[in-house]
Amino acid sequence: MVKGILVGFGILILSLCSIIIPIAHFVTVPGGPFFAGFVGIGHVKESSDSYGIKGMKFGSLFGLFVLLVSGITAAVVTLLLDPSQKITVIMWFGVIVFTLYTGSMAALGAMYSAIRAVRAADPINDSAAN
Repeated sequence: MVKGILVGFGILILSLCSIIIPIAHFVTVPGGPFFAGFVGIGHVKESSDSYGIKGMKFGSLFGLFVLLVSGITAAVVTLLLDPSQKITVIMWFGVIVFTLYTGSMAALGAMYSAIRAVRAADPINDSAAN
């Protein structure tokens, strides 16, 4: 699970770095956590859990990792720059919102990837489609 979360976090960072690309950032920045979950769950070893449980586990652990990283970053910025009380509250509110968004979108991406993997491996659906 750790390898999948680190791969997903790398994809999230790449999507956030693409903010400098003029038109593509409208897709890559909001969709980055979804793409991270979609690709990251593929690096997690197989389990007998349903796709919903896999997605919820991945999304919650990914959200905790993002909370840890963004919380440490916000704490360092607060200690080094010593912003006003209002700025500090807004910054921590942003950390919470960003964590909830990335965790939930990563869970959706992981669930969608698990559903696709089950459908691709199911020979009954292939014979019914023909």
